[in-house]
Amino acid sequence: LPAESAHYLGTVLRAREGDKVMLFNARDGEFAAAVSKSKKGHVDVTIGECVRAPENAATLRLHLALGLSRGDRMDYAIQKATELGVTEITPLFTEHGEVRLKPDRLENKLRHFEKIAINAAEQCGRLDVPAINTPLSLDAFLAQKTNATRLLLEPGGELRLTAAQALSDIQLIIGPEGGFSEHEVSLARASNCEIMRLGPRVLRTETAPVAALAILQFLYGDLA
Repeated sequence: LPAESAHYLGTVLRAREGDKVMLFNARDGEFAAAVSKSKKGHVDVTIGECVRAPENAATLRLHLALGLSRGDRMDYAIQKATELGVTEITPLFTEHGEVRLKPDRLENKLRHFEKIAINAAEQCGRLDVPAINTPLSLDAFLAQKTNATRLLLEPGGELRLTAAQALSDIQLIIGPEGGFSEHEVSLARASNCEIMRLGPRVLRTETAPVAALAILQFLYGDLA
């Protein structure tokens, strides 16, 4: 097993020879396995039968672009977004966001986010793990070409999220604690984003993705 998985299985969980484990990835599916050797920093496993075949492509592609926030808000959002089936997550540098990262801290933060997504996928039984992209400014994100429908959440949005037409590929854009600036909303509108609202209450930056993703998965995806 890879070093990190071997450490967790052998040192943290104290797995021993003969212990049963499950191994999975998006390409091959999920397999029953057993520990064949376990010593400090090294674990070998014997792979058995396939218990779950690779899944078909999702009916709804969801790309979450979320303003970077302090504390564990971003961690929570990434965990729940993974559980709710997003395919990609792009952290955003925004005008009202207070998070600014130097290159060395940025690399560490990305690895941290990736671990959260992997752990969430393991816990919810998901075979694939969403891609965690390098953070971008909102301007740079909007400058990328895409065939996806872009929905930006804003309390003053013209339409309720449930008014979005039947969709199969969505980029959901959500701001940090302070929301988006007027300039950023104007920029998004000029980039053909649909400016949407969730309801009469202003949701926290870690709550909004959960609510919005659940609604979109219910309407167009595989939830319920």
